[in-house]
Amino acid sequence: MRIKAAKARLIYQTARNAFVRKAPFLLYLKPTARCNLRCKSCNRWQEDSAAGDELSLPEIEEILRKFRRAGCTVFTLWGGEPTIRRDLPEMLAAAKRMGYRTSMCTNGLLLPRKAESVFPNLDVLLCSLDGVGRTHDEFRGVDGLFDKVTEALRIAASRGGCYTKIWAGVHRNNLHELRQMAEHAGSLGAGIEFFPIARIAGYNDELVLDADQRREAFGRIIDLKREGLPVRNPLRALRILRHSRPFTCNFGRIAIFVDHQGNVHTCEDPAGAPIRDWCNYREFDPDTVFSSREFEQTAERLKRCNICTLPCMLELSGNLSLRLPELLFSPERWEERSASRPGG
Repeated sequence: MRIKAAKARLIYQTARNAFVRKAPFLLYLKPTARCNLRCKSCNRWQEDSAAGDELSLPEIEEILRKFRRAGCTVFTLWGGEPTIRRDLPEMLAAAKRMGYRTSMCTNGLLLPRKAESVFPNLDVLLCSLDGVGRTHDEFRGVDGLFDKVTEALRIAASRGGCYTKIWAGVHRNNLHELRQMAEHAGSLGAGIEFFPIARIAGYNDELVLDADQRREAFGRIIDLKREGLPVRNPLRALRILRHSRPFTCNFGRIAIFVDHQGNVHTCEDPAGAPIRDWCNYREFDPDTVFSSREFEQTAERLKRCNICTLPCMLELSGNLSLRLPELLFSPERWEERSASRPGG
C-alpha cells in the first residue's frame, strides 16, 4: 500500500507540474563531464574536465531539494559518465529519500562492479549499446565493452525492480545488426529503443545515416517491433524517425538541465552546448524562471527545434495531454519496486 501511495503521489505531482504549473518535472543532472570511452557518436570525452571542477555531494543534494520543491519528480543522471563518480550511490539514495523517480544513462563499463551499491535506488537503467560484439567496441573505443554491458544488463535482470532499456544509436556501421541487437536485448530481459545518431559537424559525418538509409533502417525496426521483439519505441515515434518528419518537442518546457558545475540550462545540442543558459543553481529561482515570459518563449521556440532525436524526446513529443498519460500509466515504465529490496 505504501508503494502504491507513493506512486500515486508521484503521478499527481508530475501531472500538476506539466498541466497546472506548466513547469518542468524532469531534472537532468550531469555529475561529471568526464568520460571513460572514446565514442564516435559523441565528442564530449574531449572536454578538458577534472574531478575538482565538479559539484560536491552536499551541493547535489541542495540541487535535488531545490528542484523537488519546484515540482520536479523524475531525476536522471547522465554525463559524461555518471558511474565515474564514487559517490553515485549516495546521489541516488538522496534522490529516492526526497521522492524522485530515479534513472541513469550509462555506457555500462563500470556498472558490473558497482551494481550492488547502485541498483537498490535506481528505478530506470538506460544502457548504451550500438552494435554487437566488435561493432560496439570499435564504435565506443574500448575493447571488451560489449561484454561489460551484457554483464551489467544480466545483473539488472537478475535483481528485478529496475526497468531496463538499451539505447541503441543507429549508424552506418551497425545497419546489418539491427535484428541481432533486438534479439540480444530480448535474451537479456531488456527493452531496446533505437534512434539515429546525431551529426556533430566535422566529427562523425561519415557515420550519420542519409535519408535513404534512415528510411530503410527504421522500416526494418518497425517490422521487428511488429514481430514481437522488445522494441520499446512507440510506432508513432518510429514513423517520425523513418520519414524524418518534424515533430513538436516538449522538452523546452518539461525538462531542466544542470551541468557538473551547477549551471542551469534548457536543452543542449548534440555536442553538449546549452541552448539557453540561465545561471548557476545558487542564484536560480525556479518559481521566478518557470513563470517568466522568457522561459515560455524559450519553450515555444524549441518546439520545432528537431535537432536531436533521442527516444525520451520523441516519446513525449506532440500532444502532451496524450503522451504523458501513456508514460504515467504504462506498467513497463512505472513498474512497482519489489518490497523485498532495501527501502522497498
